[in-house]
Amino acid sequence: MKTSLLFFSLVSLFLSLPEKGLSNNMPSAQVDTVYYIPGKIKQTARLFSDMDNVSSVVLYIPADSTVQILEPVKDYFLVHFQGVDGYILQKKVEHYGDILKEFNQPVSDRQVAQNQTDEHRYRQLVAKYGNGTGEKIYEHKIWKGMSNSMVLDSWGTPRTINHYTNANGIKEEWIYPKYILVFWDNRLTSWYKRK
Repeated sequence: MKTSLLFFSLVSLFLSLPEKGLSNNMPSAQVDTVYYIPGKIKQTARLFSDMDNVSSVVLYIPADSTVQILEPVKDYFLVHFQGVDGYILQKKVEHYGDILKEFNQPVSDRQVAQNQTDEHRYRQLVAKYGNGTGEKIYEHKIWKGMSNSMVLDSWGTPRTINHYTNANGIKEEWIYPKYILVFWDNRLTSWYKRK
């Protein structure tokens, strides 16, 4: 157990280092390695950039989505969702009382729980895709030729998907907060930063 904790501590340290970029010199949006508690949204929730300003809605988080809860602040949670940080009302999250109790645990207990969650995700991805590919997906990287399901495992569900069909095949544009990913026939072919 100590060996696996040491391994995942080293992985966490590695993931917190600045990323040099993706293959093909394309930009990357990698999730920083920080402690969080996953939380499931009960009903559509507004993500605010400023919790004291109800008109600062950044995006709407659909019901049944999972967010990374970073910390409780007053009646809100600071969360990370699809590359964006912001505030949502605590009551929009399932079992928010239990989540508040978990944040009141000593930091070392929370870090152990996070390491176990990270270890479980890592093992699942390596079992599904193999060592090299599973590690890259675990690190939230993308590259040309990825399948739709690989991108979902790496970056999560996009905000919007636009579908186009023509003589060349099926094109999809997956809209994330900072990037648009382009797929042809279920394979990632390119991406670009949103303006």
